[in-house]
Amino acid sequence: MKLFMFVNVDWFFLSHRLDIAKQASANGVDLTVFAEFTSEHVDKAYGDFLFSQSPLKRSRRGGFSLLVEFWEAFKLIKSSKPDLVHAVTIKPIIVLGIICFVLRVPFVASVSGLGPVFSTNGTAARIRRRIVMLVYWTIFYPEKVRVICQSSHDADTLTDSGVCDRSKVVMTQGSGVDISKYAKNRRAKSNKHKVLMASRLLGDKGVREYCMAAGAIAREGTIDVDFCLAGPIDEHSPGALSEPQVIELCGSNQVTLLGNRKDLDEILAGTDIFVLPSYYAEGMPKVLLEAAASGCAVVTTDHPGCRDAILPDITGLLVAPRDADKLADAVMQLLNDRDSILSMGKAGRKLAEERFSIERVIDTHYSIYRSLSGTLVGA
Repeated sequence: MKLFMFVNVDWFFLSHRLDIAKQASANGVDLTVFAEFTSEHVDKAYGDFLFSQSPLKRSRRGGFSLLVEFWEAFKLIKSSKPDLVHAVTIKPIIVLGIICFVLRVPFVASVSGLGPVFSTNGTAARIRRRIVMLVYWTIFYPEKVRVICQSSHDADTLTDSGVCDRSKVVMTQGSGVDISKYAKNRRAKSNKHKVLMASRLLGDKGVREYCMAAGAIAREGTIDVDFCLAGPIDEHSPGALSEPQVIELCGSNQVTLLGNRKDLDEILAGTDIFVLPSYYAEGMPKVLLEAAASGCAVVTTDHPGCRDAILPDITGLLVAPRDADKLADAVMQLLNDRDSILSMGKAGRKLAEERFSIERVIDTHYSIYRSLSGTLVGA
């Protein structure tokens, strides 16, 4: 079976879909992954699949440029004749979904959050939302289409609005996580707590709220605690924070800026409380699965995707989005209760083992591919 997977950008594929791609050959799938390259890549450097520059660009571009991208993608699908196309994130879903609808190619859409078009208000936003919903209704209508959702909110939004039939929706517990990679070296008890937030450094991820909450707790001076922030600057995303803004936020609130780290598993192993105060329109944040697998107590927002990643009051605490005071109260509650930190960490690890393993996510994907291709994957 020839499968084409389209992802918006290379680093997102490598962090969220690489483990799925690595299993293609073992499952009898001839896979080519297309993504916008932000750095150089060599085919089959990551596994037995092809990794190619996508005709689609992640950044916002004018109407003419979008038409050119669409035409290049259309020619690619028409000439290559894949048996199945899998699109991840909104732009690839819309563009490839239309192409697959026209060419009658089986199609899988991974909805990693519905995006800002479903979460912003105003006349222009409502018009865009109606257009996107009409496109979704069209491309999700054919029989050989499946829609993968990570949160019940996204699935309910698509089905309750009539955009997609419930029978075509497949739920996954996020993008999965390699459980064996985490919680190997939990640090010994220390009188000094460590609190971490790790994400792309966007306003909608709650970076400001985290820093403000950390500053409020640090200024009280009643608890010995280190607050750290890790993650990359993502200047191409709406709501991106500039490097000077991040440095100022951290410096004025006694937060240690760790930058973009490749050793997050080691950092999480020494973390007591993981915080993600996000209100970003996304699926289930993978970093919350990694924090659970690492045995960290979690504080996150009562927001689609985030709330799906914890068991409230068992593996972590939920707070209202955009509320630095409530966030500080929740973190302070845990800092004053070491037993809860430990019990939530153990419960989080158990939750990760039971629900978030990458093997479960891989099995779900290849089951979908098998059902749509009409061939026995792995035969």
